[in-house]
Amino acid sequence: MPGPHAYEARTRIGRMVSGFLWARFGWARNRYRSNDWRWEGAGGEALDPTKADWTNPFPPGRGRLPWKPDIVIVVTPNQGWTKHQVIPWAQREGIPVLSIDHGSPTLTWPWLTYRGSMMGCDANAVWSEVCRDINVGVGAPERGQIITGSPSLDGLDAASSIDVHAALGLEPGRKIVLMLGSHRAPVKGPADALFAAALAAHGGRDDLVFVHKPHPVELSQGSVLSMPDGVVMTIDQDLYLPLVRHATVVLSPATSVVIPALAFRTPFVNSIRAEDGAAPAKDVEALLHTLKGAVFGLDDLAAVLDDGLRPDDAACERAFARLGHRADGRNGARVASLARWLVNGGVPNEWTDEE
Repeated sequence: MPGPHAYEARTRIGRMVSGFLWARFGWARNRYRSNDWRWEGAGGEALDPTKADWTNPFPPGRGRLPWKPDIVIVVTPNQGWTKHQVIPWAQREGIPVLSIDHGSPTLTWPWLTYRGSMMGCDANAVWSEVCRDINVGVGAPERGQIITGSPSLDGLDAASSIDVHAALGLEPGRKIVLMLGSHRAPVKGPADALFAAALAAHGGRDDLVFVHKPHPVELSQGSVLSMPDGVVMTIDQDLYLPLVRHATVVLSPATSVVIPALAFRTPFVNSIRAEDGAAPAKDVEALLHTLKGAVFGLDDLAAVLDDGLRPDDAACERAFARLGHRADGRNGARVASLARWLVNGGVPNEWTDEE
């Protein structure tokens, strides 16, 4: 399946023209390409969308479906083909649309204003109460922000069984210092500075291996921080949770990536500070209060690496409850339950976990 930006104009001018046409006339060119997609059945078997028994028209896909959907579930309703083709079609057909929030902001960053819109969706399945409150704070209706937890966290248990040293060709005994990058300049700058400081202090040690996983947008923009020899870089998303699980320490801004670290009790060195000015200082202070005892600063890194400094279990549990909701492997089931509720005509904010 192609990424969310795959069907957007490729040039800046093209995107500007597309944005004008959409805002003024509600029209966007359908850039769907059938060869980009693989249609699968419930068991993962390949399906042929050209079969004669696929009779329900599906204009966004320039073809047909075997039936009219009861619900449409999306992940990026603010982007590309989903925004311009799929959601408008679902609305015309009277099909409810459920969005699974693609991430969980921990702060009200200036670029989050798009979250103030439901973007044509009937409900948005959010990670946690913090995510809900941030979305509502920038204008989204509270009745549409439904806390289910994120299905992306349902793989926490499976991550424990992955041998990340073998997957990356690392010597088994070396401690992993995991650096998770960010692409927004006000957040990326302090994060890159944290990486550089950690490498300057500990980069020459034989017992450590620094692993850098840049943000995908850093790669697409060509803004990945240059790393010294010996640093291992990976872009394998399948290794994301296993790396967080097995790292000796994670270095990163306390964005959504802090949430699995809290669940795993992995030591986490946070680069977000109130004085950086990237988000309102009072919001940053509130986040740091939520994370008190659960994350560390750069000054604590040596103690984490050499003295076994660990986050407080109770602090991690409290912070995860606020930021991640549940880690019981049932978040996907909750989203499915919410979807059934919407299909049956239920009001989004009247759904309960017991449905």
